[in-house]
Amino acid sequence: MLSFDSMRRDVRQCARTLAREKGFSLTVLAIVALCVAANVAIFAVVNGVLLKPLPFREAHELVAVFNAYPKAGVERAESSVPHYLERRELPAFAEMAAVRRSGVTIGETGAPERVEASAVTPSFFRVLGVNATVGRTFTDEEGFYGKHQVAVLSDGLWRQRYGADPDVVGKPIRVNTENFTIIGVMPPGFRYLSHPAKLWTPLCFSDDERRQERRHANSIDTIARLRPGVTLAEAQAQIDALNERSRSLDPHAAMVANAGFHTKVRDLGKDYVAGIRPALLLLQAGVVFLLLIGMVNLTNLLLVRATARAKEYCVRQALGAGRGQLARLLVTETMLLALTGGAIGWGLGAAGLKVLSVFATEGLRMPVDGRLDWTVGLVTMGASVVLGLLLAIPSVWHALRGNPTVALSVESRGGTTTRAVHRVRHALIVAQIALAFVLLAGTGLLAMSFSRVLAVNPGFRVENVITASVALPWVNYREEAQRLAFVEKLTAELQAMPGVNSVGIGTNAPFSGSNNNNAIWVEGYVPAEGESVRAHFTSGVAGSYFEALGVALREGRFLRMEDSRAEARVCVVGEEVARHYWPEGGAIGRRLSDSPPDDPDRRFFTIVGVVGALKQSDLADQRGNGAVYFPYGHHAGGWFTIVLKTASAPEAAAGALRAAVVRLDPELALDEVKTMEARVAQSVAGRRAPLLLAAVFAGVALVLAAVGIYGVLAYAVAQRQREIGVRMALGAVPEQIMAQFLGLGGKLLAVALPIGVLGAWAAGRAMEGLLFGVSATEVAVLGGSAGVLAAVAMLACFLPARRAARVEPVEALRGN
Repeated sequence: MLSFDSMRRDVRQCARTLAREKGFSLTVLAIVALCVAANVAIFAVVNGVLLKPLPFREAHELVAVFNAYPKAGVERAESSVPHYLERRELPAFAEMAAVRRSGVTIGETGAPERVEASAVTPSFFRVLGVNATVGRTFTDEEGFYGKHQVAVLSDGLWRQRYGADPDVVGKPIRVNTENFTIIGVMPPGFRYLSHPAKLWTPLCFSDDERRQERRHANSIDTIARLRPGVTLAEAQAQIDALNERSRSLDPHAAMVANAGFHTKVRDLGKDYVAGIRPALLLLQAGVVFLLLIGMVNLTNLLLVRATARAKEYCVRQALGAGRGQLARLLVTETMLLALTGGAIGWGLGAAGLKVLSVFATEGLRMPVDGRLDWTVGLVTMGASVVLGLLLAIPSVWHALRGNPTVALSVESRGGTTTRAVHRVRHALIVAQIALAFVLLAGTGLLAMSFSRVLAVNPGFRVENVITASVALPWVNYREEAQRLAFVEKLTAELQAMPGVNSVGIGTNAPFSGSNNNNAIWVEGYVPAEGESVRAHFTSGVAGSYFEALGVALREGRFLRMEDSRAEARVCVVGEEVARHYWPEGGAIGRRLSDSPPDDPDRRFFTIVGVVGALKQSDLADQRGNGAVYFPYGHHAGGWFTIVLKTASAPEAAAGALRAAVVRLDPELALDEVKTMEARVAQSVAGRRAPLLLAAVFAGVALVLAAVGIYGVLAYAVAQRQREIGVRMALGAVPEQIMAQFLGLGGKLLAVALPIGVLGAWAAGRAMEGLLFGVSATEVAVLGGSAGVLAAVAMLACFLPARRAARVEPVEALRGN
């Protein structure tokens, strides 16, 4: 049994040995710390996002419930009020809640402020299992009009506007020009998924929303808490059975059935991270590959060191040291290096995590809770221990495998090491090159995919365009006529601003965060058997909307401001819509409706123009749903986006834009004031973040591979210096010596690259969900990666090969 004193003696002896070999020790610690730091930072993010449950009570019981109409081109929709009212009574659910995300204007007249907010049913906080820290949350009675003018604040808004006043409960707050009463403050850090709401108000349902005709007017997110013991499958079965029973109540049952209507019940946590899971797993795989490359590098370095210490090991055994004692010392050395390097890596990872969390939050468009908690600590410590044990294996194998007499004779000759050691070193170099190739090729695929996304034409011009969102409070703008009058005044005011070329208004502007899909019925169109009604982007537009965005006119004319007040209802369609319904042409003059055939107030719009296709929220979107544009007066939504085309830098118009809105209505506040370039750039941030991190990992892998190749060949030159001197004394020319070592590097490269290509193909297949317009076997990427790696590898071979060619025979023989 190993005593504590023996362990302490071993550690002290190994520490002294490593302290003497400063170059070796610092190199090992640097590689271990670098690899561990990268893994710590990425794993902390993966742990915080993918592995940790949502920060709510019994989070595994929470589910998301949403509708889908896949045959109509809608894979995910929200839920409707009638569906919510039915589904909350199902026995599978302990309770259900509805959420409608929005923004609200708070503050006094003349100094309005726009903040993120949510309208929620009183059951929302109960479903999540969260209570207010000051005051209370909503009662069920406050979920009805008449008693709904109460508000709950976030901790941040409470501190910002009220100085953390403990007597804030009961104080008034103006919300969208109405007086509300503050009844509570939520705990610090409370946040529902990725929505940074600062204020919550009760979600009330009007009689119109409750009508059966609105069963598919999906406008609310619904979440629920399963009863203890109820599974997802059981809840899904109950939802499916309810949908089947409700067919008789649904006036649109046949239509939505043809559209593939169904409802999905998903684990809320898994559903929340489903979109970013592939990117995070890709990054985690990247740093694991980096760790493997580092391990291979260190293994080769330790083998070189073990070869140099072969005589020392033999002497120790000759003086009575047992094999177990020698193995223990070697394991202690590598464990000491691994744990020390792991501790340094933990510190570096903690520093990098602060930057990475902000970077990842912006890139992944969701809050990233990356913390160095006990889970990350245990995984890091465990990984360091395993790393130390694995690194000890080659050294122990080399020290104990051979006969001491043979080892001493080899050492005394100053010759080369045994062929078995050479084979191991060469195999490790091959593995290192192959792993680096996989990382390099994966980064190349992401880079090519990103470049092709950026090359996509969004269908409009982003230069010199500034945008801003405006929400008209319902209490002041209840009628369409009121909203239209304001928009007419606003466009005239903005058009008169110096430096403004065109002004447009859109209720569903591209990259504005609005993504409304609505079913459209075309007069005279006979769908093919089994074909569903299709959903298209719909938007109400005013002013010079298309001119401001630089949208191409394919046929007919654009909508004009006067179309909003004309008796003849007209519209403009995107070319994808025109191509679908009228593939032979002739869309101009045809009529369509945004209301179903059984709607008594159904209205038709005559198509007067066809415009180019626009990307709505994602440059890589290839669904081609198409869009239909109505005059704002006939689709006068309370929330819209202003689009200004300026003659010079658009940022300069932001102040004048705010002032113009406040002049017309001091109660209004602008939100999301951004250039169109910034909006489009933000939409690709989720692709840019993984690419940049993968590029860093690939660069480090390339350096480690070059260092590994250089180190092994440089040691081989130093070890075979006498042999080289003898050969040159016998007539070998420097070019032959250089060719020998370059040839060795070429052979290793020739073996490694095919293995790397296979690995890159597998990695590309795994990454397909993240790629756009790129295949897993992109020849240009594989060829470019092979070229870069070959150049780096041959450069790493060239330096020691040149040194070998410059060996002076006399000096080599004298030195030995």
